[in-house]
Amino acid sequence: MLSNLPFYAIPVESVIADKLLDFATTTNKWQPYYNFHAAQVPFDLAYSDPILRSIGTKYPLAVGVIRLDPHTTYDWHTDTRRGVSINMLLNNAESNCLFSVSETEATHSFIELKYRLGSYYIFNNQVPHMVLNFNESRYLM
Repeated sequence: MLSNLPFYAIPVESVIADKLLDFATTTNKWQPYYNFHAAQVPFDLAYSDPILRSIGTKYPLAVGVIRLDPHTTYDWHTDTRRGVSINMLLNNAESNCLFSVSETEATHSFIELKYRLGSYYIFNNQVPHMVLNFNESRYLM
């Protein structure tokens, strides 16, 4: 059952999380993407995971990895070209993903998505959210 939270942990672990992290840390195919660096995940890698393969047979699915550099904030925003995504944090970079639950002119009340490595999250990108990244690159599928 889904909750009222703007994210939901899919209760099945990824079988390709380690391979995705290896891809992210070795690829040289980064492209600018909405102020991130992004790399398209090869189709055969993405679809070797039963969850992604199942989703991809029912819905259009593009799988990529985004990198957020150290000491970077991705400020409050909603995504403009997608209303939902499936996210998975790939490394233990010290970072925070926050969703705004109310705001005033200068302040936000928020809840944090505390990612578990290897877990997929359905992520409502239409709720204002932000990311704070600290000392190392942060990789997210």
